[in-house]
Amino acid sequence: MLLATLVKSGYPNAVIKDIDPYAQTMRGAAFNVDTDGDVIILGGLGTLTEATDALARLRTRTDCAPIIVLCESELSRQPKPLLAAGAFAVLRKDALSAARLHVAIDHALSACTAPDPATHAYGEFTFVQNGGTAVVEIDGFKCESGFSSGEHAQVFFAEQIATGKRVIIKILTAFQIHNLAAMRAVCARRRWLDHAHTPHMVSRLDTGIAGAFSYVVLEFLACGDLRQRMKTQLESSAILAVMAGLLDALANLHAGGLAHADLKPECIFFRETGTVVLIDFDIATPFGQAVVAVGGTGKPTALGTPNYSSPEQGAGLPVDATTDIYAAGIIFFEMLTGAVPFTGDSPAQIVFHHMHDEIPLLPLPLRHLQPLIDNMLAKNPAERYPSALAARRALQPFLAAFGDSVAL
Repeated sequence: MLLATLVKSGYPNAVIKDIDPYAQTMRGAAFNVDTDGDVIILGGLGTLTEATDALARLRTRTDCAPIIVLCESELSRQPKPLLAAGAFAVLRKDALSAARLHVAIDHALSACTAPDPATHAYGEFTFVQNGGTAVVEIDGFKCESGFSSGEHAQVFFAEQIATGKRVIIKILTAFQIHNLAAMRAVCARRRWLDHAHTPHMVSRLDTGIAGAFSYVVLEFLACGDLRQRMKTQLESSAILAVMAGLLDALANLHAGGLAHADLKPECIFFRETGTVVLIDFDIATPFGQAVVAVGGTGKPTALGTPNYSSPEQGAGLPVDATTDIYAAGIIFFEMLTGAVPFTGDSPAQIVFHHMHDEIPLLPLPLRHLQPLIDNMLAKNPAERYPSALAARRALQPFLAAFGDSVAL
């Protein structure tokens, strides 16, 4: 499943079929292994004998497509016997980069010489997992330092070995790649995000497998996040500009039928050009589904950040575009006043206040913006702006009042 997603991130129209490397390739040269295919990716091979035997049987076919072998780290260190047995390229399945995989496929499709396995360079990334220390390797990048450690992911500052370019690497540690139910959701999000080319979403530079986990390589956004900017009072024009950029970003995301479901100032970054950039799609959820996880008790728990979660999300109900509009309204209120409108001593208390408390009034000098806040923070989703585009249109007259003076 994840391998198919990695392939489709570079070849979205590819038709992918599974074959069994043990049973089907052992049936002899006469077995039909999709002779109209362009490339075979051969995995599930534990020993050199298994790999060379499978390769030999496939390569006896005169019409056999180029074969890319995915194997364990130890086997990948001795590629020569695999190449001699007919492998076109040899890649590590426990440190598999989509970019590296695409290069191998490109070369196979164009009948070019396969990339030299000796050119691969792997960096080690270390983090705490389940009370122990986990070490994984990632193709083409070396770790600079840890950036953050959370419930869903480990995030690192890293450097691309070939170019020296600084990047962010996020390793999704909430579950392992063998968790098929969780990986289905990850792959569904990733398939859409891989092809959502918009300036308002963080650029995804690479993705792949690191040990038992999935990872993604993201652009490094040196200008920081909204939380940092909110440490000093923002001018009204800058606040409106941030909201406009955020709503533009949400419109792009919602076009794919996904709710971000975890909007907060820490998810809103800036490029040097001033462009607002949305990050962190770890729990982005298809419209009509609930943002929940089932823990050891067997009971569903709502995911998200309570201070910014809509009443329906806090209650574990299905989400849609209006869920993110509510969270954007909370951020809007916080930028204007310096505080979120609803707080509590526990997540349950905060959810209760979201559901039942009146929407606070803005200070008098900002009261002209109250209709925007009231609409975005309506308890009933049906009473909010129906889309990010509708909210953006409602914001435009206030933004236009500042003319060319708006700057981030």
